[in-house]
Amino acid sequence: MVNPDSNIKPKILYVDDESINLRLFKISFKENYNVTTISSGEQALEIIKDSAQFDIVLSDQRMPGMSGTEFMIKAKNLIPNSKYILLTGYTDIEALEKAINEVGLWQYVKKPWEPSNLKFIIDNAFSSLKTEKENVIISSALQNSEERLNLALTGTNAGVWDWNIKTNEIYFSPTWKEMLGYSKDELEDNIKTLQNLLHPDDLEKSFAHLDEYIQGKTDEYELEYRLQHKNGNYIHILSRGSGLKNQEGEYERITGTNIDLTEKYKAQQQIKELNEELEERVERRTHALKLLNNQLIKRNKFEHLISKISSELIGIKINELDTQLKVALKDIIEFNGSENAFVFSIENSEINIEHENNKLGHKSEMRKVFQKKKTNSFPLILKKLSDNKPYILNDTESLPPEYISEKKLLNNGNIKSILIIPLTINNDLKGGFGISYTSKIKEWNQEDINLLRFIGEIFMNAFERNNTEQILLKRDKEISEANQIISENERKTNILQNIASIANSPLHIKEALKLSHDIIISQGKGISGLLIKIKKHEFETEFQIENIISNTQQEKTNLTKFFLSTKNELNAILRSTLNSREASIHKNIKLNFNPNTLISYSYDITAIPVIVGNEIIYVYLTLFQPKNSVFNEKGILKDISREISFVAERDKTKKELKKALKKEKELGELKSQFVSMASHQFRTPLTVIQSNIDLFQMLASKIDSDLKGKFDKISNRIQTEVARLGDLMNDVLLLGKLNANVLIADVEINDVIIDIKEVVERLNFIQPDNRKAEIIIEGKKENVLFDKKLFSHAFHNLLENAFKYSRNRPSPKIIVTYSSDIKIQVIDYGKGISEEDLSKLFQPFFRSDSTQDIEGTGLGLVICKRYIELQKGTIEVQSKIDFETKFTISFPLQDEQSINY
Repeated sequence: MVNPDSNIKPKILYVDDESINLRLFKISFKENYNVTTISSGEQALEIIKDSAQFDIVLSDQRMPGMSGTEFMIKAKNLIPNSKYILLTGYTDIEALEKAINEVGLWQYVKKPWEPSNLKFIIDNAFSSLKTEKENVIISSALQNSEERLNLALTGTNAGVWDWNIKTNEIYFSPTWKEMLGYSKDELEDNIKTLQNLLHPDDLEKSFAHLDEYIQGKTDEYELEYRLQHKNGNYIHILSRGSGLKNQEGEYERITGTNIDLTEKYKAQQQIKELNEELEERVERRTHALKLLNNQLIKRNKFEHLISKISSELIGIKINELDTQLKVALKDIIEFNGSENAFVFSIENSEINIEHENNKLGHKSEMRKVFQKKKTNSFPLILKKLSDNKPYILNDTESLPPEYISEKKLLNNGNIKSILIIPLTINNDLKGGFGISYTSKIKEWNQEDINLLRFIGEIFMNAFERNNTEQILLKRDKEISEANQIISENERKTNILQNIASIANSPLHIKEALKLSHDIIISQGKGISGLLIKIKKHEFETEFQIENIISNTQQEKTNLTKFFLSTKNELNAILRSTLNSREASIHKNIKLNFNPNTLISYSYDITAIPVIVGNEIIYVYLTLFQPKNSVFNEKGILKDISREISFVAERDKTKKELKKALKKEKELGELKSQFVSMASHQFRTPLTVIQSNIDLFQMLASKIDSDLKGKFDKISNRIQTEVARLGDLMNDVLLLGKLNANVLIADVEINDVIIDIKEVVERLNFIQPDNRKAEIIIEGKKENVLFDKKLFSHAFHNLLENAFKYSRNRPSPKIIVTYSSDIKIQVIDYGKGISEEDLSKLFQPFFRSDSTQDIEGTGLGLVICKRYIELQKGTIEVQSKIDFETKFTISFPLQDEQSINY
């Protein structure tokens, strides 16, 4: 099982074109991850191409040049095993679908992201990445084990079958199929295959015997039957099996072997034919036939032994392996007459006896010879076994002089003769399996060697299976522990998500605090809890119970009395929390309080402060059973404290903001009243001045013509300035109405071209330099929803400015474009506006230094912009010095019901 170091930080690549987001991400997560930040997808791909590997890749979607989706598709080809997270401030469905389909997107997060939420997503992605890596390693190990198992079974020349009774699934090994002339893919692994191959005369008795074994009527499953070979003939099979029971004592599966008895039956038939044919020579042939019969019997016993040991070890439980191996060693001793049978392991150049059995009456000496001995103590044995050859010693005394130490060790164990075969896995020597005599010299034959080789393969298969099951058990235990941790983390996450939902809801502070209190108790499996309000006075701090959650009213009463008692541990915890200003866990605290009676009882107690600014205003005290699995560390307590503190902070901010808005509204109303009053008050003296100028001109008509000319010049100047001041007062009054939000657009669907032409004709007519503005219409003309009066005023202002600021230049141009919306562009070819002045253009009373020689109030464009926005339109400006200035008005093309004014 892969267990990566938990201290290794995930490698994170974060791509975003906004530098503030890059800095914010690095500041937020540099303690948790190894963070690399890049400002574009192109640069990020270069870093990845330079062999940089990242666990998690995060990218903004909308960036200049390469988008986040385009970058991730290319990055996926370079680092396919990484997890990808897309950050977007817009709901771009097409981009998301592309990212999910072509990148395998882990998740997308809407901007602006919240650090704790984003950290949770990144941690989950990294956890998933580690799990995938573990699964790859475990799958590879299991595949290797399965290959070794099949290799071992093939070497025994025994066909193996395994039947899962519960699911009715059956497995036939390649050797089982080859025995019948089929390749491994020619026969299906199901019960119908066996039914179809069984001889009709053997079908009923075979399944009847199997039923008797499953029902417990017979203790052994062993019978002979006939199976049809691929060539059409029937061959005789010896089938043995062993069942595996569940906790209820019912068989869940049966595993067994098939041995081909064809040769046996052929030999028996041959004997029968010889007896019939040579009946007259019975006397002369009796001895020969006895020898042949003995060989056949011995061979049959050999096959029976192999099949028995194989069936007993295949499918055996782990805790029964040692016992069953001892039985197998005893069977080997009885078969070949040896006195000792043993299995030893070789690990770290040391030999250890793992399993051993000996004939009754003979003391075992194998441990004395081999146990805890270094392999260099047996150079000849190790050389033979390392070359994958059996070690054969008929007589210990025949060992060459150069192996005197090895001879001495064998003599100390009273070993006269010994035969050992190597036990290997993938040509790697793991140990040996042998038989020996202490009482006689033995001439070992090929049959002895073959016996040990066959059984050695079976033993190695059992050892491998045992190791594999131990690994699987360990893995299951680790998975169970991991699932428990995941379950606990999910509970913690749910608690935080629920409290975060409360923090983001419009609930009143007291409702939010009580609802959060209920979540902490119910979802955290608390016994009971108190919400304490902190009141600070000049010389002391008062603790006031705001809320109590308990199972019964009596419990609530007991807890209240206990808290209000003179000395109690809960007050000490509260004061500790006020001093530390942090959430805390206090384990195994004995309180003179119990949910039912007032007796000494131990609890785990958590304290979660609610902090606003620098002050703790509430504290949650919660009582848990000891060793609570959710609130067992400070991290979740700090997160809950932060979320609930956010609710309280927000409530305080709302109250302050409400006061500020109320004050601002009062100031705005005063300002509007002042502007309106001042504008109207200015009109009275202006009217008086104008009437007196008229009277002055009427009286001046009776004086000398030279003197009258001078009077006319002065009076005209006064009239001009009075008119200017009147226009200024009109604009100020109009701006005051806009700021007071008393002006409402009266929109209707009309042809805007009619109003444009009226304004253009009026202004073209009065131009002293005879310039004429030109109207250009593009696209299919449609009616537009607008206010005729407000639009005409705004458009008149823009076109008048276009003439005014482009004297002695080409005539202005009006371009009307119909598309998804309508755009009205007013273009002049005058002085232009600098970049610096463009940002201030719509500020009240702003006038550029380059236009000081041209009359103006600095309010026209402000009013123009507000008029357009009142009609749900927009206005933009672009300019290039001494070349062109372009004002663009845009209105949406939609029906009258789609706009809500």
